Amino acid sequence: MRKAGQRERTVLIKGGSAPPEGEAWLVVEPGTAREHRIDIHDQPLVIGGVKECDVVLKDRSVSRKHAEIRRTAGGIVLRDLGSRNGTYVERISIKEAVLRSGARLRIGMTDLAFETGDENGRLTRLARGEVDDEALKEVPPQFAPVIGSSTALRRTCALLAKLASSDLTVTLIGETGTGKEVLARAVHACSPRAGKPFIVFDCGAVAPNLIESELFGHKKGAFTGAVAEHRGAFERAQGGTLFLDEIGELSLDLQPKLLRVLERRTLQPVGGSEEVKVDVRILAATNRDLESRVREGEFRDDLFFRLSMALIPVPPLRERREDLSALVDGFLAEIDKPLKVLPETLAILERHDWPGNVRELKNVIAGAAVLASGPALDPKHLALFKPQRRAPAVEALPLAGQTLETIEQAAIEQTLRRFDGNKTKAARALGIAASTLYEKIRKYTKRTKGN
Repeated sequence: MRKAGQRERTVLIKGGSAPPEGEAWLVVEPGTAREHRIDIHDQPLVIGGVKECDVVLKDRSVSRKHAEIRRTAGGIVLRDLGSRNGTYVERISIKEAVLRSGARLRIGMTDLAFETGDENGRLTRLARGEVDDEALKEVPPQFAPVIGSSTALRRTCALLAKLASSDLTVTLIGETGTGKEVLARAVHACSPRAGKPFIVFDCGAVAPNLIESELFGHKKGAFTGAVAEHRGAFERAQGGTLFLDEIGELSLDLQPKLLRVLERRTLQPVGGSEEVKVDVRILAATNRDLESRVREGEFRDDLFFRLSMALIPVPPLRERREDLSALVDGFLAEIDKPLKVLPETLAILERHDWPGNVRELKNVIAGAAVLASGPALDPKHLALFKPQRRAPAVEALPLAGQTLETIEQAAIEQTLRRFDGNKTKAARALGIAASTLYEKIRKYTKRTKGN
């Protein structure tokens, strides 16, 4: 556990933090026949398009002296030298950035990568699937609630198990229903903070005007209705882990306040004047593409870099169908219905693409178990289940010439009809927070009335 006054370390997976000493390489055009590695020593490396540079890129879009990599006391730093076309780390334009093992870079039209030879580099290779099966066996028993033995799932668990003992900020990236909270609980359970609170805060489920109070707390009389002092999620998680679910839904005006707490480890309750120290480990999750939201101006780049120190992908169920049988057995045991699952029943389940992932499968099995009266779960018990393949590719739909608002409104209306007006289910299927769906419905209803 982090001691008082000790700053939290962070790692980018895609890799780990790059220490100022130790082996490190700049990889030019990684994964191609032209790939080559350049050792990063104590002397700075100037990257550009002229022969005087240490790393010469034969790329007309690269400036004469484009960027520089150098070792510093705080890590290995990439700095743009006033280039014409910019320097990018993980597809985001930077002026200066501390590199993390596994980071993907782009200079002009040339792809590069940064790698290290330490344990962080090993984590990078694990994330890419470049390790043998022995590494995948290093999963502690605390991950037992995460059901499945597929390579994709074991790789995710092995990576999280390696990170669990630290205080690193970890962000789980995956579709709705993939089990991100279950994984977060497993990380907490095998961390030094296991005996302390695990607090879940869903950024998409709280009304926008209450999020600040629910996160940071408030003093009595801070606003109308604040009849007593309230401890926010950060204070309730003191000494333990705070899981920020659906972090991609956090409003722009609250993002700098969250960043300030993450950086300073102090907060100021709403209506309060004194700073409160907090000692929590942050885990986060989202089904959004945060990099895209940064480019669209919907998510702050500084908060993204703070949260992206350990980006861990969580595989959807359709990419690990071999786990279906174990998941079904696990759900039946959970509801105390140890039914035998017939092969033809499992075959029907395997034909579905599971857009709702593990959560959807759990609900289907719960419904089927109610209909089952004998010792086995057979196809007739799936009477309420309609297996479907994924919807047609968006490119094949007649969208040309339609405004984005028209397309969005149609998607919302059709999804609401599919779920008989249930807004919670519709929001989940659309991949947005319920509060966001309510706002969009109000907007389109108002526009329709105005017409």
